[in-house]
Amino acid sequence: MNTTQISATVSNETKLLIENYSHKSGIKKSFLIEDALLHHLQALKELPQDLIIPIRVELTDSNMQQLLDHLDAEPTPELKALMQNV
Repeated sequence: MNTTQISATVSNETKLLIENYSHKSGIKKSFLIEDALLHHLQALKELPQDLIIPIRVELTDSNMQQLLDHLDAEPTPELKALMQNV
């Protein structure tokens, strides 16, 4: 199999997660990263875009305030009914 090396900048937290998982599982970091990338790219190819949930969500100050307002609001009758059926 032909291979090539690529470079990417990741956060320190991600680096630690990769290293810890690699150490505990015995899986080489390069295999873990390639497998994760292939899995992610395959999901992007096969799943409808609206089913892909982003890892990070960026909110403006205004959007954050709207979210907080919704969280503070009383639940709607529809939500109460839904939760009673769970």
